Amino acid sequence: MARVRRAVATAADRRGVLRPGESILVACSGGPDSTALLDSLARLARPRGWTLTVAHVDHGLRPGSAAEADHVAALADSHELPFHALSVRVEPGPSLQDRARVARHAALRQAARRAGAVTIALGHTADDQAETVLMRALSAGSPRSLVAMAERSERLARPLLRVWREETIAYCAALGLQPLDDPSNADMRFLRSRVRHDLLPALERVFPQVRRRLVVLAERQRRLLDVHPDADVTEP
Repeated sequence: MARVRRAVATAADRRGVLRPGESILVACSGGPDSTALLDSLARLARPRGWTLTVAHVDHGLRPGSAAEADHVAALADSHELPFHALSVRVEPGPSLQDRARVARHAALRQAARRAGAVTIALGHTADDQAETVLMRALSAGSPRSLVAMAERSERLARPLLRVWREETIAYCAALGLQPLDDPSNADMRFLRSRVRHDLLPALERVFPQVRRRLVVLAERQRRLLDVHPDADVTEP
């Protein structure tokens, strides 16, 4: 439990992922990652002068998904934080998850403006980083596709990028929090689900440290481009 909260504090205090006195919109789906993030930020907020607002986005893609907002609203209320329930419309079809992400981020940016928040905190973990890098490498195949998601990119902050999913699950369990289980995470129609449940476990049987190595590779590639933004890292 302490490891997750310490990682968030370190990301903020030492790497500037979150800044003192910021007004922050915390995006929370109710899953273990964003639940651990919300709880950690709420407990760390006072000495850092953060003003927190919580937002949940309902994509309307599953029966009963609207009720998940009530769960997140209760989490926000437990920390006496304001809450915004957001809804977006995403039509079924190709690239559903990509289109849902675009719609979700647009809704979060709009909510942040209404709340006066300068930063949107997202619950991406090191597992998300590894999955994303692997998918990019196999689909795009260029060195630039290996660049890691940034801990801080304009208004988006990802304080959990050095935390593993198993740690957020353990954090919630230790505090008696009951995160939601999103069935779409196990829906094998989606590429990320197949990578998460099939491809990465198969790779780990041969290369036990593959997740960590993917994250390290991506972070090194990002540092290279940060230092040499004009470096030629394209395919010959």
